[in-house]
Amino acid sequence: MKKYTLLLTVFMLTASWAVATTAQAGLDFYKKELSHFPVENSREHRAYASTLANGLETWLRQYPTNPEVQDALLMQTRLYLRAQEPGAAIVTLFKLRHQFPAVSLNVLQPLLTEAVQQGLDSAYRNQALQLFSAVLSSQAETVPQRQAEALYQLSKLAGKSFYGPAQLAFENFFVQYPTEEQNNEIELWYGDLHRLNGNYLAAIAQYRKASQLYPNTPYKAASLRLIGDIYADNLKDTAAATEMYTRVLNEFPDSSEIGTVYKHMAILDENNKQYESALINYDKAIELLGTTPAAFEAYTGKADVLEKNQDFQGAYDLLIKTGGLFTANPSQSSTAYEKAARVATKRLKDQARYTQALEKALFAFPNNSKGAELMYDLAKSYEKQGKNTQALSTYKKLVLKYPTDKYASKAQGRISRLSK
Repeated sequence: MKKYTLLLTVFMLTASWAVATTAQAGLDFYKKELSHFPVENSREHRAYASTLANGLETWLRQYPTNPEVQDALLMQTRLYLRAQEPGAAIVTLFKLRHQFPAVSLNVLQPLLTEAVQQGLDSAYRNQALQLFSAVLSSQAETVPQRQAEALYQLSKLAGKSFYGPAQLAFENFFVQYPTEEQNNEIELWYGDLHRLNGNYLAAIAQYRKASQLYPNTPYKAASLRLIGDIYADNLKDTAAATEMYTRVLNEFPDSSEIGTVYKHMAILDENNKQYESALINYDKAIELLGTTPAAFEAYTGKADVLEKNQDFQGAYDLLIKTGGLFTANPSQSSTAYEKAARVATKRLKDQARYTQALEKALFAFPNNSKGAELMYDLAKSYEKQGKNTQALSTYKKLVLKYPTDKYASKAQGRISRLSK
């Protein structure tokens, strides 16, 4: 018996050594090829660099726990840069940052800069920079957890430069970690990536997959709701959307998705001019969602329907109430007050209420990107009411706070006129 145990131990050690040797030989091959690249970067060399980068992807799948994975990812990034595939380079760098959080940003930054400068338009550049500026979660302890966190961020990337590389990152994860506990949720993120990039049928299939491949997943209701959202918002198929939403209500009555479903059903009703049904569903959504951020759209949606039903006072009052309920989110609060201001001036023709709403909007969100415009409108409103002292003071505050804004020059002209 001891003899067989010894032989088995020797076999296992030999096999492990053989795997390690093969892995090292493979990586050495790519290192050697990369070191021989000439300074010029012809079309042929770009194509070859892309092929080598894809070959390294296979190596990474084969040896996900190899000690040299970090070097392999850095090499792959450099190859994608030689291939002039900046999207793939950025996705690889982002995976590297998450998988190896201790890696210095000084190592990654030059590569990121080079990738960003390789012809990415401004929208892609901003997405890339936002990815790398995000703080890494302290909750992700294992390598799969850190990679999953990266996939969640990648699911928010739009555009052809990122879509293909992000898809590959998801597929590779499922190959490497087919039994990871979080896979049911990651499948939904993969669907989000497809939807964000306009591949709606693939997104629907992915959401269905998340529900059907994981019978015990707690995200079954979410998958149905997400499919309904695509039919409602993207494919404009009201019947199919209603079917999905109704299934959630009937099959998962205790799900946390119910409030969102009622909100989305209300939006669907509103878009189809079924205003009575929309009001009922908005009220149900508000009751279930309370004052969570997700409820904001239900409050403002109900106000829109009231306005369409010509209940202008009701719409104004609800928007003022909404602004007060969502003070924890300055942007939402200010938006509600801005909408109330519009109803006051366009529908109620009430300058006093218009002024009140603008004052509340500025107070709720002092750093609003539309702050200069709101201050200018408020000052003009003061003028219309004969409150020239308040108007002058507001114009002066605008000039001091936003000296280079186009509304500052307009305000300066009003200051000159009012000061005569």
